[in-house]
Amino acid sequence: MAAQGRQTKVLRIGIIQDGKIVQERLIKAGESVSVGESSRNTFVFPKTHLPGGDFTLFRASGKGYVLQFTERMRGKISSGGAVVALQKLSADPSIAKRNNVAQLPLTEQDRGKISVDSVTVLFQFVPPPPLHAAKAIQQMDFRPRFIDDDDPVFVGFLGIWTALAFVFTIWVWRSEPREYTLQDLPDRFVKMIVPEQPEEPAPELVIDTQSTEVQKEVEVEKGAKEEALSEADKAKAEAQRKDELISQSKLLLKIIGTRGESSGGLVENLWSDEEQGLGDIDKALSETGGVTTSAKDAGTRGGNAGGTEAADIGEVGGVGGGRAGGVGVGVTVKARVTSGGQGEIDASGDEGQVRATVQRYQGQLTYCYEKQLKVVPTLEGRVEIGWSVSNGLVSSGPYIVANTTGDADLADCVIKKIRRWEFPPDVSGEMSFPFVFSHKE
Repeated sequence: MAAQGRQTKVLRIGIIQDGKIVQERLIKAGESVSVGESSRNTFVFPKTHLPGGDFTLFRASGKGYVLQFTERMRGKISSGGAVVALQKLSADPSIAKRNNVAQLPLTEQDRGKISVDSVTVLFQFVPPPPLHAAKAIQQMDFRPRFIDDDDPVFVGFLGIWTALAFVFTIWVWRSEPREYTLQDLPDRFVKMIVPEQPEEPAPELVIDTQSTEVQKEVEVEKGAKEEALSEADKAKAEAQRKDELISQSKLLLKIIGTRGESSGGLVENLWSDEEQGLGDIDKALSETGGVTTSAKDAGTRGGNAGGTEAADIGEVGGVGGGRAGGVGVGVTVKARVTSGGQGEIDASGDEGQVRATVQRYQGQLTYCYEKQLKVVPTLEGRVEIGWSVSNGLVSSGPYIVANTTGDADLADCVIKKIRRWEFPPDVSGEMSFPFVFSHKE
């Protein structure tokens, strides 16, 4: 029964390059699978570390297939519910070797992923596709069949209308042309001709000089009134524009805050009726020395309304930073991103350079954390990210392994940053690193 079960499944192989599946094939039972640069191989690879022009990756045997791999290959094999790395299998003394090539017998339940430099090979055993009965190509008839392949209803209607068109054409051709007289024309085609009436001469205009002078005086007076009215409208529109500008500037100062002076302050007197000029506004804003906050708008900053200490843009941009008055105590939150462990690296290249690269880019994650702390000041936790690297560039992922912060925006920002990381060119494989996000006051 076990032998019959093995015969019911065939080997399915997929080839991945640059994060895309470029080839996929079902292998016939009893057929070996070779890879390499030569066109004779089952799958043609770019230049790799494999010896010779071809390398038998899956060797067919009487009991199934044997996986042959070298020490420089990376990957994982799932067998019997357990996942084992190729490096561990290569060091296992129970695995037979021939010319420094490990020989691992496979069962129909086995599946896995093997990385040969920049090429990844995925394999598993699947049931074979059903066989369809088909004639030999020599027995097939490709001659066109007009009646059998066409719709008979369509052909029938086409013939009928063709015959009618032919008969109508002959009837029109043989018919004698008919001559029409004026009496035969319908009334709707008759045009009524009306004689033209002579134009009457226009009456002579008598100009009254006295009334003309009066009319000119009225028009001059009317023009003066309209000009005075337009000047008043312009002054009114200018006043409305200044009022709108002052209202918008008040709203802006209310949003970014004002100096913590309860009375007599420069900003409070800035919008008085006596100081509505734009020059005074610019001067007052330049004298404030940056963006300041009062005790009322400072929230958790603290302080009293009598202080004069200003908070610059940097203090406003921070989380809980700065203070509003001279007495209040400021609270500054400092974001910190540290490594939550050594991480897992299953890739070629120098492992120390990989960790140094992650440490070098860790400042980008601090930016993501500081940005999200402005929204959630109590945000803390651990985020573990995994990704794949091919020739020094992130080829697939990154993806979230664990996220104890519960903040999707922070994780999304971290993923976008890691996607642009660059490692040494000889690094290819998979890795995952945990990052701990914390802050202190």
